[in-house]
Parts: sequence; C-alpha cells; structure tokens
Amino acid sequence: MKHTVTPFLTLAVLVCLTQHPLHAQTTADTLSTVLTDSLKPGMVYVSHIALNFVSVIDPTTNQIIRKIKSHMGPCCVAISPHLDHGYIADFMADDLTVFNRATGESTGPISAGVHPSSILLTADGRYLLIGHESNDGLWFLDTQTNEVVKRLNEGTGTLCGDKGGKKIYQSQISIPFVFVIDPSTQSIERRIYVGGRPLDLALAPDEKSLYVANYNLNEVDQIDTRSDTVVARIARISTPRGIAVTNDGNFAYVTNVKLSAVTVIDLAADTVARIIPVGAFPTSVAMLPGGDSAYVACQGGDAVYVIDTRTQKVARLIVVESNPIRTQVW
Repeated sequence: MKHTVTPFLTLAVLVCLTQHPLHAQTTADTLSTVLTDSLKPGMVYVSHIALNFVSVIDPTTNQIIRKIKSHMGPCCVAISPHLDHGYIADFMADDLTVFNRATGESTGPISAGVHPSSILLTADGRYLLIGHESNDGLWFLDTQTNEVVKRLNEGTGTLCGDKGGKKIYQSQISIPFVFVIDPSTQSIERRIYVGGRPLDLALAPDEKSLYVANYNLNEVDQIDTRSDTVVARIARISTPRGIAVTNDGNFAYVTNVKLSAVTVIDLAADTVARIIPVGAFPTSVAMLPGGDSAYVACQGGDAVYVIDTRTQKVARLIVVESNPIRTQVW
C-alpha cells in the first residue's frame, strides 16, 4: 500500500533559503578552508540541501578539508570500509552521486527515484538501501553493479542498522510506524506502532534499545530491539528532529528544530538533563567515535555547533555554507 508523502526536506529548504549565519563573528572563530586530496576515517560529513556539494570537516582541527561535488540537494552520505567508493543522496536531483572514498572525487551519478532522502549500506557493503520522501518507497542497490535489484512500495524515513547486519530500522515520516527490515530477504518483517511522526533513529551502543525522535508527539520513544516493542516514552522534548546516543549509552542528544536547542536526555532516568542553546533550525546531530564531541547541523544558521559531551556545553561554532541539513561521521 502506498501513502502520500509530504517531503519534510523540501519544506526545510523553503524555510531556510533566506536565512543567514547567526553570531558567526562573535561567538566563535571563522575557520579557513584548507582543501586536501585524501580523506581519513572519522571525518564529519556535512550535507548542504540547497547546494551541490558535501563539506568534510576534520574533527582534530575543526577545519573543512574537502568539498565533495554532488548534484543538487545532497542530504546524506553512506560509506563502507568494504568499498572503494561512497554515495551521496541528492534529494533535489533525484539521483545518487558516487565518489571515491579516499580522495572524495565524484565519479558519476545514478538515477535514484523521486526525492531520495536516506541511504544506508548493509554491514557487508553489498547493498545500498535508498529511502525516499515520495511514493518510490525503499530500494535496494547492488553496490557491485550500481543497479537497483529490488523495490518496495513503502519506506519514507531515516535508516539505521545494527553492526551485525541482521536488522535494519526505518522511521516512517508519513505514517506512525517504525519498520523492521531484514536485509537478507530485503523485506519488511515488522511494523512497530509509535504514533505521531517519527523522524530520526539512533541505536544504543549495546544495540538493546532503539531511540526514536517523534516530532509530532514531542517525545523520544524507546524500542526494545529484542522484542521490537515500545517500552518507554520520554515526554516534553520540543520538536525533536535529529538524535544520537553517546558512546557510553548514558545520554541521548536530540535537536529541537523549532527551539534552536539540543536537549540532552539522561537515558538511565528517562529525564531531561540539560537544554543547550545552538543556532537556528538544528536538524541533525552526530557523535564522534571517541564520544567526546557531538556535531550539530544548524540549517537556519549556516553553522555546525560542536558540543563537548563531557561538559554538555558548546565548545565551538564552525561556519559552513548554506543549508547544512545533516552531519554524519564516517
């Protein structure tokens, strides 16, 4: 069964096209751009939904070291150690950009359906899952041939997979469910009812819990991944959009898109530990592998805020180009 999808990313672009950097000169140093030819693991990838490239930040210097050329509207990146290439979902161009994993050089586009909005490589790197904010549903791309081998008529939200490659979750932004996908059968195995509008997902480090940013209900939902059922609802989380869990599993960081803040949740107590002011329209948050820093994309402020997770305070502001909609660490 197909559902009518209102593209959330399209609305975000329209909101932010006229926005400008906030406090860029007064709250942090403006960083120079030093481009290099090689990319190392552990870099921060920033997708610019209104432009045609992805910025790469080296977290050791917090400088932009590379701009990977894409087609219009890049919204997310997928990289695997098993492949010599990575992928960028070009939301506005309806395709994928393929790029060299080491150098960042773009090597070619792949037609990807209407509004590809989320991509995820399977644990072995064999297949790329492509979710759409349209009726094109969920596609499976063979990474050896770059050919689509299967299409499901459902699947509209963020994708999140376990390390073992046995289970993939996908939020459904147009219906109140989280899907459980079996990558081995390339099928939807279960539909978990959460209510509201689930936008983003994050697995705890032990992978026993999945946390869901539920935008319409102003809450974060906890799913037990062994039973695939909702076991807790953490309330009073204003307009949650992006979510990430610290490496020790103690806290979740949630972007509050209308509040211009990040809410820190104490996961042991299921309560709000702190609210951290950031720039306008924070849409995404990503954790460094070491767990000491969280990188927040503030789409309306053309900036990435770096939060020190030990102090739960903003440590740095990195000025980037227009409409940074997602941060990811690869």
